[in-house]
Amino acid sequence: MKALPDSVEQRLAAGDNEYARSARHLLPSPEELSLTPPYERVLHAILDLANGDWRLVRHYSQAACEDWRDVLLWSSQASP
Repeated sequence: MKALPDSVEQRLAAGDNEYARSARHLLPSPEELSLTPPYERVLHAILDLANGDWRLVRHYSQAACEDWRDVLLWSSQASP
């Protein structure tokens, strides 16, 4: 299993165990993202957008692998 940043692990540990287990496997590794992304920020954006739904974690992880800037943009637009 890939190592995730501590802040992401803490966030997953605070939630549902099934969701956390799925999310850990679905979140992209740094190598899967193009360029040099702000990795931790991208993972938090994915989790924000997924809002507890592992299917959306998969969707936004795939989108981040295409272009991680999209998930940062979408996450910033979803925030109040």
